Amino acid sequence: MADPDIPNYPKMIGRYQVQRLLGSGAMGSVVLAEDPRIKRKVAIKLIKQDAVRTQADQHEYLMRFQREAEVSGLLNHPGIVAIYDVGEEEGYGPFLAMEFVPGKPLDGIIRSGPELSLKEKLRIAGGLADALDHAHAKGIVHRDVKPGNVMVGEDGRPKLMDFGIAKREDASLTQTGTFLGTPSYASPEQIREGTVDSRSDIFSFGVLVFELMSGQSPFPGTSINTILYRIVNDPPVDIQPPVMGILPEGWRRVFEKVLAKKPEDRYPTCTAFMRDVLNAAVELGKEDRREIMSLLHLNGEAPLPEIVSTSFDETMVVARPEARKSSWPWIAALALAVAVGGGWFIFSGKKGTRLQLESVPTGAKVFMNDLKAEVGTTPLSQPLNQGDRLRIELKGHQPISYEFKPGEVPPPFKLQPIISEELVDSLPQGASVVLDEKSLERTTPLKVTWNQGQPHRLTLTRGNQNYSHDFGPGEVPGGRVFDLKDATQTRQEPSLDPNAPGALKLAGGFAVRVKADGKDLGELSPGAKLPLPPGHHKLELTSSPHFYKDSRTVSIVAGQTATLTVPELATITVETIPGVGKVLVDGQDTGIESDGSSIQVALGRHTLTIRGPKATKIINIDVTGPKVLDKIPL
Repeated sequence: MADPDIPNYPKMIGRYQVQRLLGSGAMGSVVLAEDPRIKRKVAIKLIKQDAVRTQADQHEYLMRFQREAEVSGLLNHPGIVAIYDVGEEEGYGPFLAMEFVPGKPLDGIIRSGPELSLKEKLRIAGGLADALDHAHAKGIVHRDVKPGNVMVGEDGRPKLMDFGIAKREDASLTQTGTFLGTPSYASPEQIREGTVDSRSDIFSFGVLVFELMSGQSPFPGTSINTILYRIVNDPPVDIQPPVMGILPEGWRRVFEKVLAKKPEDRYPTCTAFMRDVLNAAVELGKEDRREIMSLLHLNGEAPLPEIVSTSFDETMVVARPEARKSSWPWIAALALAVAVGGGWFIFSGKKGTRLQLESVPTGAKVFMNDLKAEVGTTPLSQPLNQGDRLRIELKGHQPISYEFKPGEVPPPFKLQPIISEELVDSLPQGASVVLDEKSLERTTPLKVTWNQGQPHRLTLTRGNQNYSHDFGPGEVPGGRVFDLKDATQTRQEPSLDPNAPGALKLAGGFAVRVKADGKDLGELSPGAKLPLPPGHHKLELTSSPHFYKDSRTVSIVAGQTATLTVPELATITVETIPGVGKVLVDGQDTGIESDGSSIQVALGRHTLTIRGPKATKIINIDVTGPKVLDKIPL
């Protein structure tokens, strides 16, 4: 019996008994039905009647369904949805009966959950890679690889579907130059010429995996034109913060290759790409890694033998069976595997095992083998050999020691703060105490519990006298007696230690990246502080999202905090006529077009560049508040 939610559908479609609606879109619907002959559940795809306006449209959809059924007949893979039947129901148009997969579409999972673990994401990507390589080995190009065409079953296994616009590589199903597919996942050659082969599917698969692993598109944009421009011209965006469990250098290497603009520069197969992704993954158990590797079969001609990550075992090279030949190809393959793998595999030798060292909180100093000089700060990619001893130190926290053993991947080092009891005293005594914006019940002198892993603000008040001081991580009162001063003459108390660090505090409308004397100190947010040694420092301040760059010199006094002020933000709205162009600020791509879209920039002088298809417009503007640049001729 038909479901009441789909009253316009018949009780029977062909020989199938309709049960309920599974989903509906602008062009069609999918219903759950049962084949009464063999009691098998099927999903039936139908075209909405108002989408089929002419006899030619109905013929086109029927041909697409027929093509999908024919393509499915050539494929036999557990990662590809099987097609059982194609037909036409009088009064309802063409229909396609296919395998019913209880589960959720991958695009819905990426957008709204459930949150997937690293293993689950790699398992989905691995299953899809093998399915696509199977299709390519049969000469089938999907042409519309995207999360919306993937169902993830209740067992977590993916199923690739919708081969309606697929083509045989030895046949022409559409005119050359005709664009078919989804723009956000299209390859550069698909956009430029409308011609595709299996390497175009590999590009689209790379976009899918990028989005699955990071939750972001590699080519974001506010309009279709912007997205297409970036796919054809720009590299994939840099993910910040990096994807957990994947070495940042490995991430960039594999995605720059799989998303290369030239087809010949990409991976030859999807499984070759996924092997490199796995070798860049550091937070994956030994058995989990083997399980995912087992999904990746060799389909077609792969230029490299299978490489199993050495993060847990010795390097293993598994080549395809070949006739007996000289041993030279085997040696060359092994050498090439090690050369290509670089720092991503664990192998014996002086370079050791390269691992990503993390700490919570980040920014901890890493020392090796009792050396006094640090080798870097976390997060840090560091080669390790058996017996190497690490010491992780961060101000205000208890240090951690660790000895490396082959096969181990250290988890993030969780640094515990040092908790001490500190005396707070003043002259004169009897001052009320506010610590971190909380008033304490007793007056000075008193003892307080002090978390050395956090910054603290201490304020003492007695009548019209007061004292205030900001303590950074690792700084403590240390038994000092704080002199109270008249409120009208209060100033920061200099440190008793002339070498004690001072601090830089940011005030303003946005975060900036700070370089001091050429050393990158990371990002500083409004209200946050950055420790600096006493003396004069040359600062370089940048904020790419807000098109801000400045150089300054500051003087830091021991124990005192200097305030660094950056401008506020303002909005620029850009609109050109008669056409639109790509908008750049100070030579940097804004990601918007001159179609009335807006972008936030720091107050100050900027150069606005609008690149249209036939002309370029350059405008120098002083931004002192919101700006609307409309009806600019282009």
